Amino acid sequence: MNPFHHGVAVTGRDFCPRPTLVSELGSHIEARQNCVVKGIRRIGKTSAVLEAIRARKKTRHMYINCWGKQDIRSLATAIYEAFLIYQRRKGLSLEKIIRTFAHLRPKASIDPYSGDTTFSLDLDREALTRPQSLEAVFDFLASEGGKQSLVVVLDEFQALLEIPEADAVMATLRGTIQLQPEVTYFYLGSTRHLIDDIFNSPERPFYKSAATVTVEPIERGPYGAYLQTRFATGKRVISADAMEAVFDAACDITGDVQQLCAELWNCTDPGARIGPDVVPRGLQRIHHAEHESNSRIIDLLTPGQVRALIGLARVGGKRPNSKEFLAASGIAQPSSVTKALNRLVERGLVYRDSEGHKFFSPFFRTWLLATDIPT
Repeated sequence: MNPFHHGVAVTGRDFCPRPTLVSELGSHIEARQNCVVKGIRRIGKTSAVLEAIRARKKTRHMYINCWGKQDIRSLATAIYEAFLIYQRRKGLSLEKIIRTFAHLRPKASIDPYSGDTTFSLDLDREALTRPQSLEAVFDFLASEGGKQSLVVVLDEFQALLEIPEADAVMATLRGTIQLQPEVTYFYLGSTRHLIDDIFNSPERPFYKSAATVTVEPIERGPYGAYLQTRFATGKRVISADAMEAVFDAACDITGDVQQLCAELWNCTDPGARIGPDVVPRGLQRIHHAEHESNSRIIDLLTPGQVRALIGLARVGGKRPNSKEFLAASGIAQPSSVTKALNRLVERGLVYRDSEGHKFFSPFFRTWLLATDIPT
């Protein structure tokens, strides 16, 4: 069985040990200190938080993904569903859940792949149209706090800024959460400037309301050693040079490193020695799988935006107004580069940090370099 997992949260033996990070997160859990956990996508935020929770056996948790919630009702539904899943995980029978929470009109089903119980709800549309209606929803979470530690994980928390009346929603949440000292809230965010705005701007309700932990890439030394032990479970040996090539291609992003390692496993047999020459084969498999979706993205962009992406892929984004970048992208004016990159940031394809512009997906970059794209 392939030991490399990506696109899902992992804990236990599938989690690469990150003792300092897990200890820091755990100290906030023990202190019942609300906490912001930020870092780029696929860096391992959710896995680290869940591992810190798992390491404290008496700690319970609810997980709520805020991504894609378009209105107050969809957010409330996600919270109620997480609450019912939590009740099931506690050992409550389906019959008792459906009877006890009949006012939510829950319908239970079994996921055919995972075997887990899932719920769908038929909530009153009229009763969940105002931000203030979320107070009653969060009271459900507070009712589970007490002597035993409870952590509520709100993943992709910055996505709530897309909900209509976002300011009122945030004010309601802050006003309710601050009255729940028996519950610890972890706010996870992958869009740094948005999550920083929520918690660091004096005009925002959540200003300085939580501790902050930043999840950085795992150091190559310990991560490489861990990955080598995973390859060894299938009688495969990966060289140090190949491991460096994997880290370079994946830009040290935890989930992307795992994805490339999974493909290297898939394209080799037990007993194989994986050298740097094998890494391009793994990348080709990723490019093939993602070609259709990447091509659709390109089709939705303007020629100038595509050229900016190509320039970024070729020379990096430290100096996007330099002559080198202009030559690599084929764009004549620095102002056009700036405009294109700003639009790509808005589209979520690129982000900017202290080191310049970067791709959210490192394999989108390698795909661009490997594909002949007309501009």
